[in-house]
Amino acid sequence: MNSLPNALDAELKNRIMRRVYAAWFLKSVAPLLAVELILLIGVMIGVLTHISVKNILINALNSSSGIRAFLQFFISNFLVKSVQSQMLAAIYVVLITFFIRDLRQAYRRLAPLGEMISPRLYPSKASNS
Repeated sequence: MNSLPNALDAELKNRIMRRVYAAWFLKSVAPLLAVELILLIGVMIGVLTHISVKNILINALNSSSGIRAFLQFFISNFLVKSVQSQMLAAIYVVLITFFIRDLRQAYRRLAPLGEMISPRLYPSKASNS
């Protein structure tokens, strides 16, 4: 009989913790990811208007005989582009790197909270031994 109130308490605790996590995520992580995503899309549009990635890929695949030749073609093609195109491509790579880093950090923050919210999804190390 005593297990019913404990189960209800655990369910209530889980619901409250999900809401707390959602509020924390929306306040601290989501705005940063949203700004980075908007910048990423904006720079991607700039890159696609100045560099014909599709044509470069088609030419690289047609003219290369292996991965090394493909990379050499890609790098040499990149070096003959205008400074503006090179800067856009470099900024795009940097933004992608930052976006991936922030996603990984958000996931790392999520994992311990997930253990609190739903411990059955995260088996303890003691039970595996």
